[in-house]
Amino acid sequence: MTLSFQTRFEQLGDLRYAVHEAGPAEATPMLLLHGLMDTGTSFAALAEQIERRLPGSFRFIAPDWRGHGASDAIADTYWFPEYLVDLDRLLDRLKPSNADTTEPVVLVGHSMGGQIAAQYAGVRPERVSHLVILDSLNVPDADVEKTPERYRRWLDAKDRPTAERSYDDTQAIAARIGKRYPELSRKQLHDIAERWSAPVDGGPRRRMRHDPWHRVTFPYGFRADEAMAIWRQTTAAVLCIDAADSFMRHVTDAEAMTRRRACFTRVHHVVVEDSGHMIHIQQPERLAEEISAFVRPATTANSD
Repeated sequence: MTLSFQTRFEQLGDLRYAVHEAGPAEATPMLLLHGLMDTGTSFAALAEQIERRLPGSFRFIAPDWRGHGASDAIADTYWFPEYLVDLDRLLDRLKPSNADTTEPVVLVGHSMGGQIAAQYAGVRPERVSHLVILDSLNVPDADVEKTPERYRRWLDAKDRPTAERSYDDTQAIAARIGKRYPELSRKQLHDIAERWSAPVDGGPRRRMRHDPWHRVTFPYGFRADEAMAIWRQTTAAVLCIDAADSFMRHVTDAEAMTRRRACFTRVHHVVVEDSGHMIHIQQPERLAEEISAFVRPATTANSD
């Protein structure tokens, strides 16, 4: 059986959100949360591999974050807490009309999506049963001394339109992505380029499908102490999967990563060899094995 995402749209506050979905409507929701510049459809191969191992167990829900893919853009600063608002509202949509609350869900987040999922699991612990973090938690602690410069760059951007990038064709986009992710195959790069871009005025040129405002420096920086205070409130079982060859392994040292993972009381850590940062695209079968084993006790309990 081939699992196929169907796309629908949800109005979350002022934004129209694209939500890609597959699997039985009555099954346990598993939300697949993508990273910066990515789209929810990049989880298609992973979802299919999990479905093969645990058929009918999950309703896979993969939104495009605000300013990504087919979701609305805001053409302004993307404040990180707003992603938690969007996720909270999306989970509200999953609540049956005759129920006061939703059943706890499984959150799977890659990169930025992992940061969002981890924070949400600490702020709304009752809504998350299992948390899977893919090559994430690794944002470096912000240098406080650089705060004035961050604010200056942000103010400058507010008065200067952010240019939208375009490329000759899909191949040109794939070549550019390949410079950042050389470990990916030609087909994988082409598929990503297709998902991350759209035609310009019906011609051969392609534009990126994420809001160019995502490239603007935030005025605030990541504060590891604040994030860890939130992570310590998590009650969900946690699976951290890192990629052995990811460039993100070099931005935060191993000791700091150990401290971050230790914030979770029920945590298991796995390192996947022969994989770069886009681990869900490069190694969907290996990820599916780890995730399926991690969530299987919950699916068994739900079937009893």
